[in-house]
Amino acid sequence: MPYHLFVYEGRPFVYHLGLGKCLSVSPEAYELLALRQTMSKEEATQAFLAKRPDAEAVVRETETLEDCGFFEPAETGFETDDEQFEQALARRYEKDPWSHLELSLSERCNLACRYCYCGTCRDELPNNGLMPWETAKRAIDWLFARCRGQDVSITFFGGEPLLNKDVLKRAVAYSQELASAKGVQTTFVTTTNATLMDDETAELIAKNNFGLMVSLDGPQNLHDAQCPTRDGSGSWDLAVAGIRRLMKVRKRVTVRCTMAHPVPDMLKLVRFFTDFGFTRIVLGSVENPQFPSACDFTDEDRASEERQLTEKVVPWMLSELAAGRKPVYDPFADIEEAFKSAEPPTPSFFHCGACRGNMTVGADGALFPCHRFVGLRDWTLGSVEKGPDLDRCRKFWRDYRACVKEHCAGCWAYRLCGGPCPWRIARADGTFAMDPSVCEDAKRRICQGAWYLELKKDQENKHQRKGEIRK
Repeated sequence: MPYHLFVYEGRPFVYHLGLGKCLSVSPEAYELLALRQTMSKEEATQAFLAKRPDAEAVVRETETLEDCGFFEPAETGFETDDEQFEQALARRYEKDPWSHLELSLSERCNLACRYCYCGTCRDELPNNGLMPWETAKRAIDWLFARCRGQDVSITFFGGEPLLNKDVLKRAVAYSQELASAKGVQTTFVTTTNATLMDDETAELIAKNNFGLMVSLDGPQNLHDAQCPTRDGSGSWDLAVAGIRRLMKVRKRVTVRCTMAHPVPDMLKLVRFFTDFGFTRIVLGSVENPQFPSACDFTDEDRASEERQLTEKVVPWMLSELAAGRKPVYDPFADIEEAFKSAEPPTPSFFHCGACRGNMTVGADGALFPCHRFVGLRDWTLGSVEKGPDLDRCRKFWRDYRACVKEHCAGCWAYRLCGGPCPWRIARADGTFAMDPSVCEDAKRRICQGAWYLELKKDQENKHQRKGEIRK
């Protein structure tokens, strides 16, 4: 059958693989749909009515679904045709323009965060420090030479990119000159710990409308424990001062909080960041598949995260909506968007822009699939002087596909998941190895998201009925 059944927090759901839609159903309908998965229509109906002779309405409901094509064969969204994949690969590297690049302005950081992957992965190569202007200029020239009239985007990453403010400022000005000459637009993105933020840099970010994310791990005691400076002192005061400078000149600021083992109280974090004034909150967890550490999330942490979302955070989100406020933390926004879309999600052959849209230039000019791979010797993909090694780029995605194909081709969640993040299943030696826990995390979030959206719908309907009664 082209659907997947699941129960979350006692509520039955059916997810249709072809439509990419999730429906809340009655326990009776759930039971009949479960029978239809293993029996013919007639056998399932007889077995169901034998146990529930008064449930003919449910049978008629499923017949209506059948008339609408609900039981027609459907695909998971994973394209198994290798020839089509190779054609997409050819377009990606032979025809499509290059319009995005990441510059690792600094492979150093002024902080020594306990969980940071830079301290492990980037030890694989000598620390190349700060990116020289000549390397940044060469990368920007390369990007504009291949954008083919498309708008471009440049991400400044690190380490801590503000350790290299001079190159940052020159890169912004130079790329704007090239964009004006070519008649295209250029946008900028950066992630920073904000400890080195001064008024001039804050104005630069605001004036050029950077896509911006600042790193802050919570209240002072938690942040200082996880993110000390190189000399071991706390970085909270410096980070907060820099964030306040940003907030003076920019209304919208997103915070990225990294949750390390043991998982903290998520609702306290959300309330803290909301009160601080952030307009969007991202809560991430420590995952370092190449070099696991004591900071990495455990299975117990993931279970605690799920419980906290269910028992504390979702009720908070619903209360915010009831008060007429959009929650600044919404871990299910992408799931809601997918469910509301008129067309079912159509995953790409490529999970993300790795080796293409998100290719990162290291401080010494080496190219990597994305910022997370910087410094891993076996994941280099060329150099900014010679350009990307397209054969290695193709191999990246062929190897990735070979690794996930068996797991993703028949997975009910693939339309919404799109496959695991390449970094999550990458190994330091340049190979991929599937990690089933990554899939379980994705499925769990989809099921939890469907449950939250149903609660949200119930609340909206209840509010609407109250309004009608008052009228």
